[in-house]
Amino acid sequence: MTAATGLSWWLDTIGRIPLLTPAEEIELGAAVQAWLSHDPPDSAPPGIKRRGRRARERFVRANLRLSVAFVTRRCNRLAKTHSVDDLIQAANMGLITAVERFDPTRGYRFSTYAYWWIRQSVNRWVDLHGRAIAIPGSHCQHLSRLGGITRRLELQLNRSPTRPELATEMGVSLRVLDQVIENGRPLASLDEVTTDDGLTLSSCLASVDRSPEDEEELRERWKAAEQLRSLISRLPRNDQRLLSLAWGLDGQELSRAELAQREGISLRRLENRLEELQQQLRAQSVQLVLVAVQRIVSSPRPRQHRRKRQTVAPQQLNLAIA
Repeated sequence: MTAATGLSWWLDTIGRIPLLTPAEEIELGAAVQAWLSHDPPDSAPPGIKRRGRRARERFVRANLRLSVAFVTRRCNRLAKTHSVDDLIQAANMGLITAVERFDPTRGYRFSTYAYWWIRQSVNRWVDLHGRAIAIPGSHCQHLSRLGGITRRLELQLNRSPTRPELATEMGVSLRVLDQVIENGRPLASLDEVTTDDGLTLSSCLASVDRSPEDEEELRERWKAAEQLRSLISRLPRNDQRLLSLAWGLDGQELSRAELAQREGISLRRLENRLEELQQQLRAQSVQLVLVAVQRIVSSPRPRQHRRKRQTVAPQQLNLAIA
């Protein structure tokens, strides 16, 4: 059975379920509320729990056409990028929530109340599954309002609205507005075909092929940078700040004239101070190298015991000669 055939069969099935009268909605809603009013609902008496579950199931089954009607009439734009089955399933989840929260004592029809829960459930499902990268739910709501507010302000002001004007109209700060705009930027796939020749986006991007020698040189540079930062961290705080501004270690680099004016010293004195700090860093680096080099200590040679010379008596020597 294909997906289209399965959906047609399901639509035919729910179309045969009779609709509820206003009196039946009140009766079933009261049974559901009598069950769910217990905290937790499983602590309700068995009879109330059984009647509440049956009432909820009948209530939902009789109003499944509300979900289908909302998707077919209000979600034409979403149906172009999402599956209709998924949208109907999301609408059914909102329908179940509406049945559980429906209070028949307020005097309005269930279809009016359920519409808003179905709409919220579909929008939330699209926010969670409609993007390659999920964003916070509050940002999804701001992003859905941003387009309409922008168009309305353009008509009122006859120009493009500024960021503060958009933030004021949406009731958010500039930081939140910047995050919402950044999250709303479209994403491009690297497999997307961009030319008539069938070239993808990934094939048009520049790539750098590093050789093993380049990788080794890069690792050496990183290692040298880490050693330099370690040496600078041993200096006093004022000297660290001076070298950081002079060499741009923290992303902010000042010229020698600007740095001298900021420190309130002459340019010559600044140059001398930087030269002294460089010599101090060189001396520390030499000390680290000397400490890192393992001293080779030769182990003492084992002491050899000399053989004791045997002395021969003169009588024994004469006998040997004879």
